[in-house]
Amino acid sequence: MWPDWVIAFVADGRIALLALAVIALEAVLVATFLRHRAPIGQLILTMASGAALLAALYAALSGASAGMVAAWLVAALFAHAADMLTRLFRRP
Repeated sequence: MWPDWVIAFVADGRIALLALAVIALEAVLVATFLRHRAPIGQLILTMASGAALLAALYAALSGASAGMVAAWLVAALFAHAADMLTRLFRRP
């Protein structure tokens, strides 16, 4: 159903690396062009949690140890928790 190159691209984790590259490009563009419109600190936390989840996906697909996958998931949890705390307790 899917071409072999698509299956290989997903199976070995390159799709997660592509998504990480897109997040990195997005971070650069936001920092460059929208730094005065968007709270950069909060955006960094949001992007960090997504990036850590993608790193966990890459680790899982590329055959890394369960400990490495867990470490990336814990990093995503901490970034997400920090993001939520800044959103819930920010001053008006």
